[in-house]
Amino acid sequence: MKEPRRFPEIPLTPSPTTSEGRAAVGFKWAGPTVGRRHKVGGDPDWLQGPEVPECPECHEAMSFYGQLDSVGDDMTLADIGMIYVFVCLDCFATKSVLQSG
Repeated sequence: MKEPRRFPEIPLTPSPTTSEGRAAVGFKWAGPTVGRRHKVGGDPDWLQGPEVPECPECHEAMSFYGQLDSVGDDMTLADIGMIYVFVCLDCFATKSVLQSG
């Protein structure tokens, strides 16, 4: 199996543009980094351990493209979890993995 391509890490900062969006961001009881772990590239910040998917077309390990964090108390993913997005740069297949915090 070949080594997947690694993208450079680019942190993403939530910047809601509406009052509804601003009200949705933030947690009462979670740690200060929860809700701020969004990024493109780098290495996944696994919450439960590595789960790199295999491309359904070519069966190679897929490249990590980015991760999306839970947003706020009313928009949490699987108990302050994250979605990890992967892509095969040969077949352009994508997969996502959800882990809870």
